[in-house]
Amino acid sequence: MAGRGGVLENTYNQVVSFVHATNADEFGQLLARLPDVVKAGLADELAKFSDAHRYDGSAQRAYYFERQGTGVIVWSWNHVYRPHEAGELIFRVVSSPGSLDEKLANECYTRATGRAVTNPRPQPTDEPEG
Repeated sequence: MAGRGGVLENTYNQVVSFVHATNADEFGQLLARLPDVVKAGLADELAKFSDAHRYDGSAQRAYYFERQGTGVIVWSWNHVYRPHEAGELIFRVVSSPGSLDEKLANECYTRATGRAVTNPRPQPTDEPEG
């Protein structure tokens, strides 16, 4: 598990990543690295609620943030090609009975997108229309 300062980071595969910022300073460092579309309003939302989610369409990445004491846990998924996939993914995450871990994060992705984390590229019939 790689660290940047005290921030714990792990990339499980080409799709799923995990970051744990253990305090407010580390969360500030993490926020600074996030795209504007993701960090807009995020700190306020996490202050009011215990979790938040975002979708960055240009990066094709979905995020799930969960407040843990003074820190924040962030799960992210690459290769999320459409907003409805992100919505389905986050729905599966928040409705899961257990705590999110690598296995469950992979499973949520597969169920939401119909693709495996080992082969996340869309099939020709999956390409967005337009």
